[in-house]
Amino acid sequence: MLGLRSAHLLRCCRCRLKVASTSFQHQLALRLASTASQRPPPSKSEKERIVERSKDLYEQSPTTAKVVSFWGAASNYRKVLIVIAAGNLMILYIKLCYGAYQTSQARKENREQVRSYGELSVGGPFELEDTSGNVVSSETLKGKWVLLYFGFTYCPDICPEQMEMMASVVDTVKEEHDIEVVPLMITIDLERDTPEVLAEYVAEYSPKIIGLRGTEQQVDDVCNHFRCYRSKGQAYDDPNDYILDHTVTQYIIDPEGRTVGYFMSNRNLAERVPILMGHVEKYRARVEAEIEVEDTQSSLLGRVRQFLGMSPATVS
Repeated sequence: MLGLRSAHLLRCCRCRLKVASTSFQHQLALRLASTASQRPPPSKSEKERIVERSKDLYEQSPTTAKVVSFWGAASNYRKVLIVIAAGNLMILYIKLCYGAYQTSQARKENREQVRSYGELSVGGPFELEDTSGNVVSSETLKGKWVLLYFGFTYCPDICPEQMEMMASVVDTVKEEHDIEVVPLMITIDLERDTPEVLAEYVAEYSPKIIGLRGTEQQVDDVCNHFRCYRSKGQAYDDPNDYILDHTVTQYIIDPEGRTVGYFMSNRNLAERVPILMGHVEKYRARVEAEIEVEDTQSSLLGRVRQFLGMSPATVS
């Protein structure tokens, strides 16, 4: 009997707990539902608030009302004219921006004072003296085509050949194409190539060739700029009887002071002249393109000013 009563009491407790649990779950669900209904809606994002604020300002703007009223009162013919004028103005603006971009790119290229020579950068500023003591520098040579060669007056065979070839190129380009080229020879033998010796040496090949010299540091700097190798050989009986080994290359420098090409020693006259003229034509084409871009830009600016009824003083 005791066991039956215990089992009965246990079943009664389980039923009461189940009912209590069901009632608690129901009440919790009701409370959650009421809380959710009272919860405020999620806040709008910052982007949505900015968009709505912009719309409100646009709708409240007096300028918008004026534009809308003007557009609504305009005839169809006037609307067509306005659309055409706006389209032309947009086209002019795009052309103006494109012209400014091309001009900036061209000026960026012009600011490059060193050109690529193979995988090396060749060329740079220099300042030396001619045989009369006058300063000749990369700045004083601006506006002229230049052929530059490194050598020395005691060279037995290579330098005389290159000096003759340089003089021939300068004369041929002048006679056939009316292009003035300044030939330069920078001596790398400062001990023996005095101004008098250097002047006499270059005059033997052409009166146009300018002999240049400077201090050891100045010549070293120029050689480093143009990647010119030089090495003094050993003297035997006479300490002044030595040979200098050096790079045998002539460099082409354009009127902006940029090294744009070179001649190796194995190039003959028939090959050198077309190479030089090819660089001249490229330079002319680039300069003409820059001038055309600047003219186009100025013309577009003038048209825009005329269309808007503004004077240059007003724009500035």
